[in-house]
Amino acid sequence: MTDPVEVRNERVETSAGAPPPSAPGGPPPGPGYAPASSYASEHRVTTRSTSLESGFRGRQTVWVCIAIVDLFLALDFIFFAAGANDTGFASLVYTIGGALAAPFPGIFNITTAPHGHPLQWADLLAILIYTLAAWIVNRLILIATTPSDRRGATIAS
Repeated sequence: MTDPVEVRNERVETSAGAPPPSAPGGPPPGPGYAPASSYASEHRVTTRSTSLESGFRGRQTVWVCIAIVDLFLALDFIFFAAGANDTGFASLVYTIGGALAAPFPGIFNITTAPHGHPLQWADLLAILIYTLAAWIVNRLILIATTPSDRRGATIAS
């Protein structure tokens, strides 16, 4: 989502006898310019204003959390399929991935890849179920934070 940019022009009148802002302390304006008493200048003012939907940060948090969960489950699946040793980072991935996939083993049989390493389909099922659950939570946050009367509702920044 990009930030909207609002551009507005503002007309500023200077006091009588004041030099124009483009020439502070310089000579008076030349021929063809308005007299100093009625001199007016235009200043261009650019402002940025952002307006986030209700519950936007909560929905972002849900997606970041599910991305982390899915990453650990995907790495767990890949490490098992590749036959990674249970040391260092792989041990951490096996521990966290195994805990996240704990509700799903036994639904599908563990098959063996042609090179002899196990394919744990429970990890892929867990990715699917957790992502679907995150989508549902995301929609519930959106429903709960959307104003009921949309005709007169404004989103505060």
